[in-house]
This record gives sequence, structure tokens and C-alpha cells, in this order.
Amino acid sequence: MIEKKKSVGAIIIKNNKYLLQKRDTKKKIFFPGFWGVFGGSVEKYETEKKAILRELNEELSLKLKIKSKLFKLNFKSKFFKKERDRSYFQCEFVGQKTKIKLNEGQKFGYFKIEELKKLNIIPWDLQAIIYYDLFYVKKKKLIP
Repeated sequence: MIEKKKSVGAIIIKNNKYLLQKRDTKKKIFFPGFWGVFGGSVEKYETEKKAILRELNEELSLKLKIKSKLFKLNFKSKFFKKERDRSYFQCEFVGQKTKIKLNEGQKFGYFKIEELKKLNIIPWDLQAIIYYDLFYVKKKKLIP
């Protein structure tokens, strides 16, 4: 059985805008300097749900809650040593406190869906947000 690297990402919306992080420019992270959703790696012996809540608290100094698990992407690339699984969760702020204290990344921003394609954004995070926007926000029906 091939060991996969697992990671999680949070789709967070406030006032019809998606919350994104501009990633650091460190050489050891994938897509340095790109925009992407908040999240990160799942630690050994950690569930995906615990991982996303931990990552959000570490990166934003805020408590968020999981509304739902949306889906999982699986991908391979010549740039990665291991096959990867990335699970996406719809997350919401808990209570009225939404002031972000950024602990990782260069900056954060809120973007309308039409603004996302103009950004230098991680491709699978863009794919996840577009999927979410079509099927959860705009309520498009998928006909097989």
C-alpha cells in the first residue's frame, strides 16, 4: 500500500467573499507566494477534523467550526515524492469574534468568486472553491 501525504483545507466565506492566505515564499513549501485556502498537513494519528481545526487556530488565532466535509482530492505529481490526499471542509467563525491575527503566510484577503481567477492561486484550491460556489452557493444541479 502506498503511503499518501494527507492535508486539509478550509473554505471560509464572509459577506459573500472567500478568505484566502498568501503563502510564504519559503522554498520548502509547495506553491510559495501563491494564494490558497487556510489549512495544512494532517499529523500522524490525527483525524482530518482535528487537523483542520488545529491548523486554523494556529494560522488565524481564531476558533472556527466545521460545518461540513465537502470532498477529498487525490493527486500525483512529478513534483511530489508521495501521492497526496487533500480534504476540504466548509468552516465558519464561532461567535462574533472574526478579527484575524495572521501567524503564517504573508497576508490574507477576502475575494469574490470572480476575483479568484485573477490571482496566482493554488490550482486545486481554486478548483475546490469553484466547486463549492457552484454546488453549495449557487445550488447548481449535477445531472449524470
